[in-house]
Amino acid sequence: MKVRDEGFDESFIRFCAKTFSSHTYPAKNLAAARMHAFFLRIALDSLSDPETKAEVLSVENPGQYVVDDPETLCLQLSGECYRDALKGEEAFCELFIRKWCGVLAG
Repeated sequence: MKVRDEGFDESFIRFCAKTFSSHTYPAKNLAAARMHAFFLRIALDSLSDPETKAEVLSVENPGQYVVDDPETLCLQLSGECYRDALKGEEAFCELFIRKWCGVLAG
């Protein structure tokens, strides 16, 4: 996977910065929100491995996100964004960052 091997390109880095700074975060969520690229990397790695991909895709989102646990939130959003990306709505990485920041902004 190109992103995993070469990192994010400049336009995506600008997109992330703009998306992050377009929200106001509660103090308890700010640290996790700042780690959006870190958790995107975990999501990409998880979806690239057949064993963890099955686990990620099996996580059902009952409409409530677990914002107090960034690892669980990452799993929830990874599966949701993957399914949305397959519908062609937007690329996975952009969907993930948009939803990550939006959910943590509350």
